[in-house]
Amino acid sequence: MEWKDKIVVITGSLRPLTRTQVIAYLESQGAIVQSFVSNQTQVLIAGHKQLDLFDPDKRSQKYQAALSRQADGQALEIVSEDAFFEAVKETG
Repeated sequence: MEWKDKIVVITGSLRPLTRTQVIAYLESQGAIVQSFVSNQTQVLIAGHKQLDLFDPDKRSQKYQAALSRQADGQALEIVSEDAFFEAVKETG
């Protein structure tokens, strides 16, 4: 996945990395990391606890905001923790 110039938001934990490590990685790849979902957000990286399809009440406000924006037609990709780490492995 190409992170350069992407506006990215993180929700939940991405173990075994800390949020600081994930932000440092993304910024080193040229991403712009924000702390909230906006009309500019292009990617939401969702930690493992955010993807519980059977208990939507446990989703974070960021995750819910991203889903709402997607429903309204915003081109916003939600990337799972597993997909994020696969992308990290691919970039070496």
